[in-house]
Amino acid sequence: MEISKLKAINFRNFEGLELSFAPEGAIIFGENGLGKTNLLEAVSFFAFGKSFRTGRDSELINFSKAFFRLEGNFTFNRENHFLEAAADKSKKILKIDKTIIGKVGDLYKYVKIVYFSPQDIEIISGSPSARRNFFNQAIAQFTFSYILESRKFFRILKQRNALLKIKFEREEKRIWDEQFVDAGISVIEERLRYLHRFTDELCALYDTISEKREELNVRYKYSFPVFVENDLRTNLKNYLEEIEQQEIAMQRTLAGPHLDDFVFRLNGKEARKFASQGQKRSLAIAVRLAQAKLISQTNAEFPIIIFDDVLAELDKNRTAKIIELLKGKHQIFIATPNAKSYESFHLPLLELKKELG
Repeated sequence: MEISKLKAINFRNFEGLELSFAPEGAIIFGENGLGKTNLLEAVSFFAFGKSFRTGRDSELINFSKAFFRLEGNFTFNRENHFLEAAADKSKKILKIDKTIIGKVGDLYKYVKIVYFSPQDIEIISGSPSARRNFFNQAIAQFTFSYILESRKFFRILKQRNALLKIKFEREEKRIWDEQFVDAGISVIEERLRYLHRFTDELCALYDTISEKREELNVRYKYSFPVFVENDLRTNLKNYLEEIEQQEIAMQRTLAGPHLDDFVFRLNGKEARKFASQGQKRSLAIAVRLAQAKLISQTNAEFPIIIFDDVLAELDKNRTAKIIELLKGKHQIFIATPNAKSYESFHLPLLELKKELG
């Protein structure tokens, strides 16, 4: 998978940017403030239909302009495709080969991009929502059915929460409880299937990067008690019955996949609490590498890799190992103020200058 051309109109600081890319990718360098990260953001918009930095499309529009527009020429599934994205302050339009994409999440079926960001350390050290967001995205890229299951679950969760805010009929709540449990367990089971494969890949990759200095494992942390004599559905159902009065008082659902977590452990200790900053950075990079590896396995092509200068703080030995893992397989984009730091990648150089915007 690769992008060969990009056009950005009124996107961030780019009023009229047009670029062509080599199949290998590019090292994007230049002075700070010229829009290196903005360029990466524009490329990744085609995969996710939104920015990784803000939830508001209006913030992506160039100052004083009314809209932004992006165009990209991609190759995937052995065919060339033309993608478009445009938004003003009230609506957004996404197209593939002139056909409108009805829902943003449908893009996950087409463009596969893995984005390495300095904020990825939050996957390890941040809140449970940071880990859920990572896995929700990664699983959706791995199997599109997860998006459909998630949409169904969150629709039911919203309805159940609304019910808990009013005086309800017992039979009506029973129906919503059953639907919630069924949809919730479907989401959890998809996560567990992915986690099994993901953990194997992650451990192997982290061993390579860390030279087998630490023992790593990942486990799923439920927001409800799990007793081995019951199946997951029964465990969740029984717990919801047990906490019903608490949920009514709080007016929201207090157990389910929307509150579950993923726990990374190094040498038996929770990485979030006990790992060093260096360990967390290496682990966060390994997490993204595992994500990319699984996408490659299921889609028979390699996702585009984007680095927002996340390798600069690693030692040269670990950087070299990462280069070896990726070299010759992926189209790679790296944003950096110092292109010399990445000479060993042997990628084409793209210098951002004021006139490019």
